Amino acid sequence: MQTDKLYRVTCRGMLDDTTGTAHGIAYVVAKDPTSAYEMLRRYLDDNDLGFERDRELDSVELVAEGSDYPDCGIRLFLADY
Repeated sequence: MQTDKLYRVTCRGMLDDTTGTAHGIAYVVAKDPTSAYEMLRRYLDDNDLGFERDRELDSVELVAEGSDYPDCGIRLFLADY
């Protein structure tokens, strides 16, 4: 069974927060790193943020995982709303 994971996704551009938000960096809850990037990329594309080259993937880092013994060593808890 796949668990939810928290990823830090970084694109190649839009890393400064001069506008108040660094759109090229996001924390995303997803099942896998590909889905995490796709979620951020879809948001950037839909909102026409940055240039095409700024939206390219730079890195995806696993931050936490929703399991009792996560491989990354940090547990993720999600609230039920």
